[in-house]
Amino acid sequence: MAPNPPLMSQLAKEISLHTETITKYIEHGKWPHPSFDADGPPHPIPEAEAEDKLSAARDALIEATKALHALAVGPTETTRFFCTNEINLVGAMQVLCKFNVPQHVPIQGDISLRGLSGKTDMGEALLSRFLRMAAANYYFSEPRPGFFAHTAWSRLLASDEKMRACIWCRHAEMVPAVAKLPDAVERFPESAEPQETAFGLAFGDTFFGYKEKNPEHMVKFGLFVDAFAGGNAVDSAESIARAYAWGQLPRGSLVVDVGGGIGHISAAIARQHAHLEFNIQDFGDLAGESSALLEQKGVSDRARFSPHNFFDPQPEAARGAAVYFLRNILHNWSDPYCHRILKPIVEAMDHGSRIVICDIVLPEPNTIPKTQEAQVRALDLIMLSMFNAKERSHEDWQELFTSVDPRLKITAVVGRPELRRDCLIEARLVQPALLSK
Repeated sequence: MAPNPPLMSQLAKEISLHTETITKYIEHGKWPHPSFDADGPPHPIPEAEAEDKLSAARDALIEATKALHALAVGPTETTRFFCTNEINLVGAMQVLCKFNVPQHVPIQGDISLRGLSGKTDMGEALLSRFLRMAAANYYFSEPRPGFFAHTAWSRLLASDEKMRACIWCRHAEMVPAVAKLPDAVERFPESAEPQETAFGLAFGDTFFGYKEKNPEHMVKFGLFVDAFAGGNAVDSAESIARAYAWGQLPRGSLVVDVGGGIGHISAAIARQHAHLEFNIQDFGDLAGESSALLEQKGVSDRARFSPHNFFDPQPEAARGAAVYFLRNILHNWSDPYCHRILKPIVEAMDHGSRIVICDIVLPEPNTIPKTQEAQVRALDLIMLSMFNAKERSHEDWQELFTSVDPRLKITAVVGRPELRRDCLIEARLVQPALLSK
């Protein structure tokens, strides 16, 4: 039997195969090819058009290129220069965004370092160091000595405030918090309290307490969350409206959107399912913005906003609802606090009610590509450093539900391909007699 070809050769063939698949799809759809040019597409494949086969080919290509890169660099060099590029790129990008450099580079053509220095009030020598660090990582280019132009990467920063918020959040809050993780683990190894965190050690307050004292940070964090949550078309509000069996609920059923912000998700579901009623619950200062959104989306006759703290008992009008919906709420809280959030909901449920949670279900190790697994494991550690919270596996979710009420059982999970990152986890109160059948 012939020996298997070397791993690097196998990966190179996989890369060629998947690249060819993606290229054929792009050319068939007459879409723009991925490019570093300023007018290159913001997504390598149009997400709204992507078929399962195309998305799978892209995922496999990313996985193979990451593995081949790791093998080519090797363990010694990887460890010697561990994250050196990434850490300093984050710093350079933060400086460039703080001084509004992306907005001062022309969308077409280039600008001299001297001209850019005059517009940004930063010295040429210092500015060039940050720009060249960014350019080495595909943000900006230097088409001729001393002149800088946009790439597709940096052009996003020039035009999209949410993309700039992504840069800000990583540097201003995540990096300081992650730097304190060893201290937090040493001092608070088993803590479930939101103040006993790496973020707390870095900033002297809980995450949300700090935001209340620094409202401008809350605004930027909101922009970051919007950008992060909207990063995949398959995880959009509209996809959530399609992915779950909302259409099977009886006419007039009430959906309570717990911690639903101003109601983006409820509005999307309401537009696709005209037979449902919605109650959006969140802090009272969001009422005006919520009313405007619901009016704009044309669903204000079936969706209303109610001020409510999700640690409190459900109001009478929300008791016995068909669905209690929570999106990206529970991963911000440790189990004891999640218990406090879920308990009032369970007490308000009747025999036909169900809880639907939109959150990550952590995969079993080595069951998805490492690139995708690394993303969700990173999110898990972000939850730890910021909130003393976590992302949860299927088993973790069921253990949490059981701790609230032994009858609360997972009855359905909607994941890929309907949703890419998050899942829809349905839980109902199952009577013991039914479990034995």
